[in-house]
Amino acid sequence: MPFVRIELSPGRTHDQKAEFVREVTKLTSEVLKCPIETVDVMFVEVDGANWAHAGKFYRLPK
Repeated sequence: MPFVRIELSPGRTHDQKAEFVREVTKLTSEVLKCPIETVDVMFVEVDGANWAHAGKFYRLPK
């Protein structure tokens, strides 16, 4: 059972996530030769106060 975990910053709409889920599920099934019913996708939204790049946080904590 493939499990795809997507970590991203908040702000995407439900419709954007739904489209992504459809496409990544289809691609995962095709490439890994597994039934669509076995593919799980999880979104983990990480606030910029908890995400740093090149030594700097994207957003300061409130």
